[in-house]
Amino acid sequence: MIAQSHLDEQAHTRLVYERFLIAGDRAAAYLLADENAARRADALTRHIAAVHLLIAREHQRIRHRGLILLDEQRDRFYARRHHRPNGIDPS
Repeated sequence: MIAQSHLDEQAHTRLVYERFLIAGDRAAAYLLADENAARRADALTRHIAAVHLLIAREHQRIRHRGLILLDEQRDRFYARRHHRPNGIDPS
């Protein structure tokens, strides 16, 4: 668990490490009938799902912001082009 605290929660390495821990806990739960291990595996699985949701929302927010910027740039381009007759700069 010490390694987890030193890794960024959204880092790919940490997510892989947590999946490794889940596999170990699930194996212990099955082989040793360890209910605590089963609960840890379930809790960590829910945590990973929540982190994946946060990552997906952040990516969606970034893509949305990018689309807004592209729309603003396109509007400025058309506005500049509209003010020049025949698209030719009068200077």
